[in-house]
Formats: sequence, C-alpha cells, structure tokens
Amino acid sequence: RSFSSWNWHKTKQNKTTSNAPKRWSHTCVCPTWKSYTSRRDELSSFPYFDEWHLPLLTRECQISEKAHEIYFCDGLGVLKSNDDKGREQEDERGVWWNTEIHGWSGGLGGSARHVDASVRRNYEHGFGLCHDNDNGMIPLERKVTEEDISQCCHGKDGKENTVLKRDECGLLNLESWEIYYKLRGISLKSPVALLLSYPLTVYYAIQKYGAVPATVSRMLRRHMRVHVVGVEKEMNFLDLFKEVGYLLPEDLNVELTFVVRKDMLPPKCRTHSTHNNRGYSMRLNLTNNLTLLIVSGTYGASLDPNFDCGSGPPDMIVGMNAGLYAYESWRSVVAYLDSNQGVVGVFTDYNEHSGMNCASLGGGKARDSLCVNPFRQPRAMPVYCMNLPQFSN
Repeated sequence: RSFSSWNWHKTKQNKTTSNAPKRWSHTCVCPTWKSYTSRRDELSSFPYFDEWHLPLLTRECQISEKAHEIYFCDGLGVLKSNDDKGREQEDERGVWWNTEIHGWSGGLGGSARHVDASVRRNYEHGFGLCHDNDNGMIPLERKVTEEDISQCCHGKDGKENTVLKRDECGLLNLESWEIYYKLRGISLKSPVALLLSYPLTVYYAIQKYGAVPATVSRMLRRHMRVHVVGVEKEMNFLDLFKEVGYLLPEDLNVELTFVVRKDMLPPKCRTHSTHNNRGYSMRLNLTNNLTLLIVSGTYGASLDPNFDCGSGPPDMIVGMNAGLYAYESWRSVVAYLDSNQGVVGVFTDYNEHSGMNCASLGGGKARDSLCVNPFRQPRAMPVYCMNLPQFSN
C-alpha cells in the first residue's frame, strides 16, 4: 500500500467529515513535496568538477530539453548541430552522446534510430573527446591496478589524502565522482560522467547490495548473474560497460544480461534475429571477467527469467530510471521479485517522489533503503508537469 491509501483508510475509520481527504492532501502532501524540492541544492552539488556541469543545472535546463542540446553542441562540443537531420553517423567520433538528446521513443527517436548495437567502438571513438588518453579526458581502457589505487589514495607529497578500500568481497568502495575520476586518471574538466553514470550505477549497485550474490556465485564457481531490465539508450554505448569489468576484482566473474523489450529495439536491431527466431540477441565478452548478453522480449512474460535470460536465474535485477510505479510493463518484474525473495532488486528513478512510490512496492524495508546515488548524472532533467528536482539515475 502507498502511504496515501493507508492514511485515507485511517481517516475513514475515524469518521471525519467527507472533505477530510482534501484537507489531508494539503496538510500532508504539500509539506512532503516541499521536503523533496528542498533537496535540489544537495542533488545539484558536484563541487569537484571544473564547472563544465554548471550550465546543465540552470533553470533553463530544468524546463527545456533545447537548452541541453544547445550546450551539448556549443558548450561541451560533444554533439554536432545537425545531429537531428537523420544522416548516418556510424563512422563519426563521439556517437555515444547522440542518444542524450531527443529521447529514445521506442528506438525511433531522432538519433536512436541510427543505433547499430553490432558496431564495436573503443573509448576514444565513442566519446570523441580526444585523439589519445594523454589529456585525461577519457579513462584508460584497462583494468584498475593496485598501483592506481595507491596513487588515488596518496597525493604528490606521498601523504594519504583519499580513503579507498576494498570491501569483504574485494569490491572497491567508490562513493563519489571525485574519487572515481582520481582513480581512473580523468581530468575534472572532462564531462564523461554524463555517460559513465550508467555503468557506474550498475557497479555501485553490485558493490552496495551484491555481497551475498557475489559470495554465493564464488562458492558455486559460476558467474554472478545480473539482469538489467528496461534497457533503452544503453544500446548505443554497450562498450562503455567495460568500465564495470575494469572495476571488478579479478576473481569475480559477472554475467550482465540486458533485457530490451522488442518494441524498444532500434530499427537496425529489429532486422536481426537469432536462428530460432526468438528475437534479437548478442553476446559480448567485454573483459576477462565480464560478459554482456542482450536478449529481447518482456521480462516475466515472453521471457522466463529463469531460463531465457543468460545462463540461469538472476542473482540481482537492476533497472535504471525504472519508474516501477508508473508503467504497467513492470508488473511482471515486481511479481518475479515478490515470488523470489532471494533475488536482490535495485532500481533508480528520476526523482524522490517516484522513487519513494517505487520502493514502497517492496514494503517498509525497501522504502527505508531509498538513498541518493552518488553516480547520478550531473545535469538537471527537464520537468514539464511539476517542480521536483529531477536527475537521471
């Protein structure tokens, strides 16, 4: 039950007048939303970046997607102004940024319709920010070493100034963009956090909530199985999820399965099918301990989570910007988690109001687990029907 349903039932029992729900709406909902909006400054705080993100947090960006597009083109220089004219961009640098504008629209958005998930790209090509790694604008395309960790923790004077330790599962306790940038040798002038929010959110979910699944998978000597449900724009930068593998300990093998609804596939993916005509599928060995699988279908309906998604039942289910409370299509996912209590479910949302309603579906313990993701996107998302602070992930 949501809080409003419970309170209405209580009010009815107390035999208050018929206009009680209306009074309750103002006396309870308004202060609640006021508390949500009071956290705008906290959610907008990224003091360690070199100010490139500030124009993305202005009022203009809170109410208009056009402001984002202009700044992506003219300010950051990561988009070309004629991206929406429908021309092919497969050979261009920086294509990973294209789907940040115009929306996904079932794979048919202005830039989404050109996505070809079968094309492999390295960081240099995908980000398009430099011709090499020397200027620190992109992370090095390799696994994190113990030397990297030591350099992250110690300044030039040799004194320890950053605390970065591994947990009992050997996972790095990353708690901020600042520490991540330092660990990966990225300049604070670089805007790559805008895209890295997606793989870092998956890693953070594993690190924060995956201790039991990681331990069990090691004991059974198999991959830890993570199903990522509701995948859309992530199809444009699959190779970026190498970053999850680069951060994982060497002895933890993860099978990451992306589940994409068939009506959300971009056209170039819809033309492909497997030999058994069950839909689009792909397998990528991103790193030596991270395998990425892609399957198309509806989780819990046309796809049985125990048999049709990777090598077996999930240890974790992750949904980014999910909106469990808003879309009927999530019903099967919630039902599966409800009937499989041993599976860990982790979901992000755009704002606290939606996050609270989504978390409430799992009961009081789930609701109390709601927290701020340190790897949310450092930009305000446009909001057209309310004034809540809204961020991706």
